[in-house]
Amino acid sequence: MAVALALAVAACAGEAGPSPASPAAASPMAGATGAPWPASPPVRSPGLRTDARPLPHDIAELRALRDIAIAPDGSRVAFVVRAPRFDPAAKPSPDDTKGGWKVEQQLWLVDRRGGEPLQLTFGDDPVQSARFSPDGRDLAFLRGHGDDKPALHVLHLGGGEARRVDIGDFAPQAFTWIPDGRGFAFLAPRPRGDAEKEARWRRGGAVAWDREWEQVHLFVVGREGGAPRHINPGTDTVVAFRQSPDGKTFALVTAASADPHTVFTRNRLLLVRATDGHIEREVEKVGAPIPMLEWSPDGRYLAYATTPTGFSHIDALRVVRAGAPSARPVDVAAGLDLTMVGFAWSGSRALVAASLARTRTALHRLPVGGGKATELPRGEHIMARMAGDQRGRFAVADAAGPGDPSEALVIDLASGRAKVVAALNPQIAGWSAAPTELVRWKNREGTELEGLLTRTSNGGGAAPPLLVIPHGGPDGVSSNAWSAWSQYFAARGYSVFRPNYRGGIGYGRAFYEANRGRLGDIEFMDIESGVDHLIASGAADPDRLFYGSWSWGGYLSAWTLGHAVRYRAIMVGAGVVDVAVQYVTSDINHGIVADWEFKGRPFNQPITFDRSSPIRYLKGARTPTLIIHGQEDPRVGFVNSQILYRALSDLGVDVTMWAYPREPHGFQEPAHVQHMLEVWAAFNDAHLPK
Repeated sequence: MAVALALAVAACAGEAGPSPASPAAASPMAGATGAPWPASPPVRSPGLRTDARPLPHDIAELRALRDIAIAPDGSRVAFVVRAPRFDPAAKPSPDDTKGGWKVEQQLWLVDRRGGEPLQLTFGDDPVQSARFSPDGRDLAFLRGHGDDKPALHVLHLGGGEARRVDIGDFAPQAFTWIPDGRGFAFLAPRPRGDAEKEARWRRGGAVAWDREWEQVHLFVVGREGGAPRHINPGTDTVVAFRQSPDGKTFALVTAASADPHTVFTRNRLLLVRATDGHIEREVEKVGAPIPMLEWSPDGRYLAYATTPTGFSHIDALRVVRAGAPSARPVDVAAGLDLTMVGFAWSGSRALVAASLARTRTALHRLPVGGGKATELPRGEHIMARMAGDQRGRFAVADAAGPGDPSEALVIDLASGRAKVVAALNPQIAGWSAAPTELVRWKNREGTELEGLLTRTSNGGGAAPPLLVIPHGGPDGVSSNAWSAWSQYFAARGYSVFRPNYRGGIGYGRAFYEANRGRLGDIEFMDIESGVDHLIASGAADPDRLFYGSWSWGGYLSAWTLGHAVRYRAIMVGAGVVDVAVQYVTSDINHGIVADWEFKGRPFNQPITFDRSSPIRYLKGARTPTLIIHGQEDPRVGFVNSQILYRALSDLGVDVTMWAYPREPHGFQEPAHVQHMLEVWAAFNDAHLPK
């Protein structure tokens, strides 16, 4: 179900997964300035009606940015690229569970001004993250080997091999250099002692359910390794941290437990002494999520993003004077109603915040000392996260543009001008790109809404079939960037409609809160009115309507099954079917999250939950249905799809279900991404009118 399905917004299985090379991959793929990226051989996908690009393997092979950092002086950018590849020589074997696919995750370097990207790491071991040393001469990164825990490595940029930093049995999850460059601060669980290992062994691995979360702590270790020193006091888990530029203070975002629900919903912000972990100040008490924090370059201020109510509409950017214990945080974004996705310091007296602005991204300069916010010129890119250099002159962002779902972007924080320094998927330029346009309409209550329509050029002269793909969340948004699913189906002769319904983000707080306690009804009203508008305008054929999506979009697919009969086929991907079952099985969708969305919990508000469950309305369902779900999904339990499949089977509905082993909420394995797209397109094609 909802909240923090940030994964589901970007991660609608294929949309969330990486993407492909191309059959045209006989020619080498180029980087931002023509530098060759490693090419992948073409793969033939059976059973599709057209050879227009992209094909399913194209989507499965798309490269994705996994981390990005900028040098302290702003001169260079390091980034991690996830690159799936299919081996055409692979044969079925008991040892190959990946269908002949291999995924590499390597570290690259490029000049801030652009140029030829340089690959720094090679081999099968995936790089997870990278950080420049304070003098910019070295890169440290995390890298795992097989099923081993990730290890910390240091690579001198002047040449030579990477060196592993020995920290014993610790498994770092996040890290940074300490400001003097003499060591590292990192987050990790404490290694289990011999007595704990024996106790677990004696009870056969039994665990006290919901009681044995591995708390994550902050440690410091020297550059050459050794025994790490524990920093944070108490037993709380550390969610995120930043060390002040002078090295004297750590800002810690903590949670009472490593339980994903608690980590996501109930944070507090502490300032602790770097030498001994003594708590100097509690800046923000337990209550709301704090997903972003950064020190000003001069170390006088700490900025952090949060929200006063709800969870995903991050609209407060608070700044606190770190050295003044009595100073209260000031919200420099007050009154702007932004949905922030990242920010960076511009010098030490202003911040530049990136926010969702309907289907675009906006940049605002926010003065720390008061004064009017200034909106900076914005380009076509949708930004996900930002990181600034040491002096607040430049920032890097993980971005998506109209021609690439994953790009490394450098932003001049003075002017707002942005430049792509690494285009990860230049092969897309050779595909059958379909245009996307903004569509506006009103629902039956008179609310003005908008969405995105990708028009196929492969459908002949009449109105083409229409595929409706709502975003996940519900606190998500469909943005005007390159969309793998939209382009895939447009190449197959379907126009694709991505509506932005109430309950989503990017349209202000009132829009975000509009479906609270009315889940299902609000989204259905908004989406169906948009489909009616497209039919009335001649953009869609009412006899060839299709529907399908993922996560909360899958919930809406299941909801639509019981509320509309005009669709030829519906795909339910990792969808919530019974919201009470979702409450007890999801990693985050319970407790205060349910209080926010449903204004209660299923055991004291059973009618509210029953009214919002798609399963309640399935008695009259008759639309052919395709169900797709990963069997290891912690966010929307696999049992939801089992319930839906059994219900539709008993009702005599034409239903097919595919279960994918090892997959979490957003598909990770390229073979699964490719197969999912193949069966989805084939299912829709089979239900086109003869």
